Amino acid sequence: MLLGVIRVGLVLPVQLVGAGACLVFGVRLGDHRFGSVVPPDFDDILLLDRVKELLAPAGFGRISVITAQDHDRRIAFTSQLAHVVSNAYIKSPTARSHDGFSAGSYRDLTRVAWLNPDMWSELCLENQTNILNELDLFIANLQEYRTAIANNDFPALRELFNDGKIRKELIDG
Repeated sequence: MLLGVIRVGLVLPVQLVGAGACLVFGVRLGDHRFGSVVPPDFDDILLLDRVKELLAPAGFGRISVITAQDHDRRIAFTSQLAHVVSNAYIKSPTARSHDGFSAGSYRDLTRVAWLNPDMWSELCLENQTNILNELDLFIANLQEYRTAIANNDFPALRELFNDGKIRKELIDG
């Protein structure tokens, strides 16, 4: 018997995982689909087998099984922080005059600024500890760039950019 609640979709309707539910969601990146399962009990092999069986027709190339805590920590970084940064970035007065001076970078950074304010406010507050941790790290990283630029420190700024490039290659390379 399948315990808990199963939700399957290409858009995650509820990002934070409640106790006792088996949350299943998926994302589509191009032609690839990836799924995640957050079971109420990692020892329930029958439940996990049943969930994988039910997901087979959806065509997920990879299914991850993670804890609710790990899910919420990852969502804070991969989704909620991106929405906060995008939303804060677009508030620059210079944004009004970007036309003709922007290409892919502006579009990439501001795409998720089109959001549902009620939903994203609720999601960030429900995951407050994780999003605050990510924001603190992000602000500290930005401060390093600011300091290097303010000090006209080419070697430090170059090193910051190079470190980011290397990390991107290692993570997504």
